[in-house]
Amino acid sequence: MRICITRTVKHAYSETFIRDQINGLSKLADVHTVHSGRFPEKSENGELLSPKLYWLIHKLIKTFTGRNNYFSNYGVKRFLKSNKIDVVISNYGTSASHMVPVCKALNIPLIPIFHGHDATDKKYLSKYKTKYTKLFEYAAFIIVVSEEMKNGIISLGANPNKIKVIPCGVNPEKFQPGNEVKKDKNFLAVGRLTPKKGPLYTIKAFNKLLQVHPDATLTIVGKKDGLYEECLNLIETLNIQKSVIFTGILNQDEIAELMRSSLAFVQHSVTAPNGDMEGTPVSIMEAGASGLAIISTLHGGIKDAVIHSESGYLVQERDSEAMGDYMIEICNSPDLSLKFGKKGREHILENYNQEKQISKIYNLAVNAKKKMS
Repeated sequence: MRICITRTVKHAYSETFIRDQINGLSKLADVHTVHSGRFPEKSENGELLSPKLYWLIHKLIKTFTGRNNYFSNYGVKRFLKSNKIDVVISNYGTSASHMVPVCKALNIPLIPIFHGHDATDKKYLSKYKTKYTKLFEYAAFIIVVSEEMKNGIISLGANPNKIKVIPCGVNPEKFQPGNEVKKDKNFLAVGRLTPKKGPLYTIKAFNKLLQVHPDATLTIVGKKDGLYEECLNLIETLNIQKSVIFTGILNQDEIAELMRSSLAFVQHSVTAPNGDMEGTPVSIMEAGASGLAIISTLHGGIKDAVIHSESGYLVQERDSEAMGDYMIEICNSPDLSLKFGKKGREHILENYNQEKQISKIYNLAVNAKKKMS
């Protein structure tokens, strides 16, 4: 089995799930990767897929022709043919839609994976409406990462029989719990500071906790951009600068260590003004595997990954008051965090084991190849 995996960026710090996908599938198949742009322009080693002259012409005419034109299609076709690719797995629906004309011309099955904004952002849904119709028609299977996203894709016109719900999953060996009751009141949030992650609501909830437990801390891991300045302004207004720590970007090992030493994980995901929603957040799955109690929202795939009152607490979107109350409850009963954490890890191991999730993707690729034969 020879698989080509596409992604828009070679090394996006927040896309560890795609790197894990590539590594996992590479154990099962001969995997080739392309990247750089919604319609890929480079191979894994950074070489252009098209001859440089063709690439330059593509750049000059792209504004008038769109990403798919003779000169850009030429390079991707050449790559797929020269590597005798059996199946293309394309990360993000927007990127997959640009692979349709190439895969169709070469009679290669295509499996798109929708992760979040590509299935919910109003701007993308409007811009890609026609392309998505063609993608849904040609795709051998369509992978989504939550049940809610499945319903959304169906509403856009996708065939329900083609859709498979396969969250990215987590490596339970990398993210492991400590078994002791946590005495320090350390809360952890991991993720980009974007509207759909709701960091401002998390900070407001944490401020309510501080009124009861002034010795609590909130550590926020993620790139210092997006809503970072707004977060700093809110923290300054609330006068809680000494209680909130921004680490910036950390690697998976560093995050795993933080999770082992934290009392609970918090993430106030919301539907952003542009419609953007989470799929099933990787950080939520990592926290569950790490045996952390999770306090989050009734949003996207979080509703499936966290069992309310068994592995954590879920509140309505934008209800920072309720989130703060649950944070207080966890601090008042630290043994509850341990209880929730054990149940959470069991749930993640059973339903979100990364190796099993990657095997599901591989099996779809095998079936897609058979269907096309």
